[in-house]
Amino acid sequence: MNKYIIAFDVGGSYIKAAILNHQGNVIPNSIAIFPSKAKELKEEIINHFIYIIQEQMKRFTDDFQLNGIGFAFPGPFDYKNGISYIQGIDKFDSLYGVNIREELMRRIKQVATIHCKVASEFLIVFENDANLFALGEHKSGKGQNFNKVLYLTVGTGAGSAFMENACLIKNDPRVPKNGWIYQDSYGDSIVDDYISKRGVLNLAEELSLKIEDDEVKTIAELAQKHHKGAKEVFHQFGLNIGSVLNPYIKSFAPEAIIIGGQISKSFHLFKDGIYETLGSEKVKVDVTNNTSNSTFIGIADLIDRSKNDQ
Repeated sequence: MNKYIIAFDVGGSYIKAAILNHQGNVIPNSIAIFPSKAKELKEEIINHFIYIIQEQMKRFTDDFQLNGIGFAFPGPFDYKNGISYIQGIDKFDSLYGVNIREELMRRIKQVATIHCKVASEFLIVFENDANLFALGEHKSGKGQNFNKVLYLTVGTGAGSAFMENACLIKNDPRVPKNGWIYQDSYGDSIVDDYISKRGVLNLAEELSLKIEDDEVKTIAELAQKHHKGAKEVFHQFGLNIGSVLNPYIKSFAPEAIIIGGQISKSFHLFKDGIYETLGSEKVKVDVTNNTSNSTFIGIADLIDRSKNDQ
């Protein structure tokens, strides 16, 4: 009998869900996008998760068991225990202090169509998207050939993870607490304000580059057309990334830096800036082939690791 995993990548506006097989590979055409319903009450959000599980299960055409469900969930969050501490951002506020794992387990037992398919070793796991991206890239992406890697995701904020000997490094003097650089001091504020979408938009404003829609993609399109100001925005963005990562390149000494996230699609525009700040090409800097895919694969890998730890 085939065993499957359902993976959730939870955002403030949308939830992306996928199905993975027992080998941890994403099933073709299984990725679906749903509204997040992040502003709803607790019961509505939990019911929505159950609905997504049911919708994804409809895609199974064979006899199967559900081996696990995993969530890439934004923080602050107690990932080990499955408790959300998101508050004050008008998204998932109703889940504050809620043990989402317990709530889902309770509801799954009440829904016969799901419960009858749950495997004996069934698990629900949670982790932040940068750590899951790192696990996925290590398993089947650009991180496979390296022992020690610094992973960076760049989108609405700056996510990061450090891996050594196939393990996430979270509590180690060589890396920031939890492996997260986003809250480090940088410039006039913190890293998250510079290595992010708003970081790119702030650079555009500083360089008097006027765009109509506040989208990084628009600036990237201008840069690809050799617009001097747009090219300078991305070059400075690369310089900032290199400057932010430099202390950890010295302390952690990664063999490679692998970048994901929405803004990684413009990697070719800011790569030279990163190398210029690093001052050396001893560290390989590369970009993922597919951030979402790696995050989903990371969820399957986390479920496997969690079972091995039991």
